[in-house]
Amino acid sequence: MINNKIKVIIPFYNPGDFLDMCINSVLTQDYENYEVLFIDDCSTDNSFSKIPGCIYKTDENNNPIRDEDGELIIIEKHPILDKTKCQNVVAWKANSRATALPNLHNGIMHFATNPDDIVVILDGDDWLLGKGVLSYINEFYNNNPECWMMYGSSKWTDGRRCCSSPYPEFEFKNLRAAPFRISHIRTFRAGLYHKIQEQDPTFSCLKDNNDNWYTMTYDVAMFLPMLEMAGFEHVKHNAKPLYVYNRDNPISDDKVNKQKQWDIHEEINNKKPFHKIETYLPTILQQ
Repeated sequence: MINNKIKVIIPFYNPGDFLDMCINSVLTQDYENYEVLFIDDCSTDNSFSKIPGCIYKTDENNNPIRDEDGELIIIEKHPILDKTKCQNVVAWKANSRATALPNLHNGIMHFATNPDDIVVILDGDDWLLGKGVLSYINEFYNNNPECWMMYGSSKWTDGRRCCSSPYPEFEFKNLRAAPFRISHIRTFRAGLYHKIQEQDPTFSCLKDNNDNWYTMTYDVAMFLPMLEMAGFEHVKHNAKPLYVYNRDNPISDDKVNKQKQWDIHEEINNKKPFHKIETYLPTILQQ
């Protein structure tokens, strides 16, 4: 069995004590070949002090800074759980409030550079459902070698199951007119995200009409292009809950900005769709 490299990227802003649940869930996984990146979007609580691992220096655009040898510059180190199997735990803090989408984008571009990496998105106020989640994800991709993206079902904090559904093949004819079905847990091959740049060099698909990053609804902005590029045969649904979705956070966009979420969703749907691709590998590796 292939032990795929899994990159878990965790953006957060003022998650409070929920972050403890998130950290514990990701660092106690029984899988070994994985790394974790925490990205703090200028939290005003004490969240950042809880983050384990190496803390990277960032520039004014919230990108990590490299030294003359190309190595990321570490400014401090925080303790890590002694028994974790995680190979690398790193973090950086944005210099200015950016919201989740640009932070996730920077994280993928700098942290998940191998096209075969499996990226797992985990919000900082949510957590993984059990210690075997990453092992399950690795096995799922091994059992489905044609899979470039896998999403699934979750449970709410009250124990109820939040069921998602697979895309029927006919909806891929016009995904922007179909219901958006990508729910937690959200995973994909890193190369699929990097392929966005070949059709949209400035990543305008992630920005509004004034060229500003979308401040919410990041899942729709990120995943619609990847869905269109991948096509039906490379997108898989997983019915088993692997993720706890926290409905108790009072500052969740789903609670305080519901209408704005729908407005942004509609604007994204009106953008130009992406063309289907043959492979998620970079063009240079295809030759």
